[in-house]
Amino acid sequence: MALQQKDKELVAIGASIGAGCSPCLEHHIPAGRNAGLTEPQLSRAIEVAEDSHRVAVELLSRRSRELLHEVEPSTRTPLATRPASRADELVALGTSVGTNCHLLLRQHISGALGRGLEVGQVRSAVKMAEIVQNHAAEITAKKAASIIDATG
Repeated sequence: MALQQKDKELVAIGASIGAGCSPCLEHHIPAGRNAGLTEPQLSRAIEVAEDSHRVAVELLSRRSRELLHEVEPSTRTPLATRPASRADELVALGTSVGTNCHLLLRQHISGALGRGLEVGQVRSAVKMAEIVQNHAAEITAKKAASIIDATG
């Protein structure tokens, strides 16, 4: 069974926030509406993505401090609020890919499978998030080139 467009947009919203891509978000919020997501569903997607992003940043910060020997290695992984639904898992999975957070990725792939998504659907969600993440990098690189060209 393929992912519905609403599900793809939930993943894309998570990946957009994970990648810090405002133009991506400006595209995927209206695309989510067009796919049938309600304002409360969109609001919840933003909330879950922001929470997952926060945890990913905390994990990365902690690891950088460990590598600098400023803190002891931690065996405790701060977890995002446990996704309450299948939709939340899709958003969190997208955010995990967008932030390149392998620990959260493992958690949310497992969570998505536990919420009844099929392996093919999870693969499709990861692919959607990868597309958004790559597009975010392209947009940013083009913007940087444009700024450089304007100053030279």
